[in-house]
Amino acid sequence: MRRILAGTIGMAILATASHAACAQTAAFRFDGRPEFKEGKALGYFIWREGDTWKLRWTTFGAEHRFSGRVVIEGGQVASFKRIDVDEERKVIRPGTRSTVVRGPRGRVRTVRPGRAPVVAERTEDKIEQENEQTIQWLTQTDDDIDGIDFKVTDPTTVIRFNLMIDGEAKPAEVEVGKENFKPNENPVRARVKL
Repeated sequence: MRRILAGTIGMAILATASHAACAQTAAFRFDGRPEFKEGKALGYFIWREGDTWKLRWTTFGAEHRFSGRVVIEGGQVASFKRIDVDEERKVIRPGTRSTVVRGPRGRVRTVRPGRAPVVAERTEDKIEQENEQTIQWLTQTDDDIDGIDFKVTDPTTVIRFNLMIDGEAKPAEVEVGKENFKPNENPVRARVKL
């Protein structure tokens, strides 16, 4: 009796784990923009407008590190565009030109060298297409909004969103579609076709 009970419990746990690993959210759940405001929410927001998929991430104002991947199953990335990523190069102080110093008769006495501009580079913000099926990112975001827009080819069956905040999966911080549905899973799997 104990063996049967243990076997039944074991199979139930396996079935639950298997279902959780393969859980998928129907594509219609992603239709329409979720309600959120830049700098007033923490997390990821995913939606679909026509054939364009949109993914955004934002914070309450404190800096957080967002990283992840979008993986296309059965198809490919047709196009993608970065949205409002912080400038990777920012001029802190502009440079100056060299100047010619002339004497009283107009002759050149000397040339004062100019100064090169002071430039700060942000090497942490990266959003790139890794291959035909994968888009990946690693960004630092404080009170602004970053994200991507992308389209997929027709044979795509599933779009998998692996979403991390500060190096951790936080499925409670992911909302999709106009109803702000929380799939409460990571990765979030959008079933495009059966």
